[in-house]
Amino acid sequence: QVDAVVRACCAFLGGQLHPSNAIGIAALAERLGCLELHQKAREYIYMNFGEVSKQEEFLALSHCQLVTLVSRDELNVRCESEVFQACVAWVQQDRAARAPFLPALLRAVRCHALTPRFLRAQLRRRDDLGHDALRYLARVFRDLALHRPPRAPPARTPRVRQLIYAAGGYLRQSLSCLEAFDPLEGSWVALAALQSPRSGLGGCAVGGLFYAVGGRNNSPEGNTDSAAVDCYNPMTDRWSPCAPMSVPRNRIGVGVIDGMIYAVGGSHGCTHHCSVERW
Repeated sequence: QVDAVVRACCAFLGGQLHPSNAIGIAALAERLGCLELHQKAREYIYMNFGEVSKQEEFLALSHCQLVTLVSRDELNVRCESEVFQACVAWVQQDRAARAPFLPALLRAVRCHALTPRFLRAQLRRRDDLGHDALRYLARVFRDLALHRPPRAPPARTPRVRQLIYAAGGYLRQSLSCLEAFDPLEGSWVALAALQSPRSGLGGCAVGGLFYAVGGRNNSPEGNTDSAAVDCYNPMTDRWSPCAPMSVPRNRIGVGVIDGMIYAVGGSHGCTHHCSVERW
């Protein structure tokens, strides 16, 4: 009976994963022996490292835990500077106690994957990194300048391709298509269509998911402004509905701050909104 309760709790926590709690859930799952939840939480951390690294749980990690985390090949980051900056932020949280660990952390970071321009900026401006850390970065910079092959592990391979999404639009009537442009391949790929045709919508990406917000369905049968928010998962190529906005918003402005989606302005019929709401 106790095992059943633990399984139910683990299943619940698996659905509550968020950048602010993923590290804590992973630690709890490990203590309880919930291997499936532990693996799911770890994968969430790797996939969303950029957001996770900005949270209090990340800053509370021990230096051993942090070295283990930033050493992982699975970290999904746009560039290695994200990992570098996360380690520096961790040190700055308690500089007196943590500064001695920075050289070891930098050896776990794929510093040879940093750009020479980024490294030059750190060497010029970051005298707060300490002598040993700066000396290591100077050696990496020299290696890159002289095109020496690195002895460190190779650069990480992103687990999710970096794509540019184009959703909806208008061609004599509103469209429901979703396409993605892959800069590496130089080609467009057709993906799962929106659940309803929309033009004038807003789009944003949060946690590796793409969100389509608001818009209008212009069709021969009539025009309908939308309050819908739909979420596209690139791992499954499927859309799922989210909580709708309080009012329909066509030609909407959309932005993301701290993992929250902000819907700004837009119009509903002849009414132009000056309100903002967030999800």
